[in-house]
Amino acid sequence: MRSLLAAAALLAATACSGCSASSGDAAPSAAASPTAQTYHATDLRPGDCFDDLAADGFATLVTCEKPHVYEFAGVWVLPDEPWPGDDKVIEASTKGCEEKVRIKKELRDTVTWTAFAPVEATWPRHRTAYCVALSVEEGVKLSGHVLA
Repeated sequence: MRSLLAAAALLAATACSGCSASSGDAAPSAAASPTAQTYHATDLRPGDCFDDLAADGFATLVTCEKPHVYEFAGVWVLPDEPWPGDDKVIEASTKGCEEKVRIKKELRDTVTWTAFAPVEATWPRHRTAYCVALSVEEGVKLSGHVLA
């Protein structure tokens, strides 16, 4: 697994008011192109492809058939408890996402995974780690669906 992406600015992103991991009813925001749809990370579905998870927690979906940075695998919600510390959150996010990410067997040499972990600033309201697949080689994009 690649280094865990636990940047505070990024996952303070999960502090979207009115968003919840189970809501599923958030409307997509306006996007750069007529076919692009932007969703908060809590509304992504396994198999969704995107290039960036913005600091506000939103990602603009792209077709997986074109080069893209990430394929969304799922979420892992950490226990509702007092902030356990960065190391324990990273460890729990890693363990939880390991169960969620299933890379196609023939792509395991070129595709890896990581997690966007929750941060103390938004804890305990936002305890969700976002699990994604990405290329093993930095700067190289994925093409097609990489998850089994």
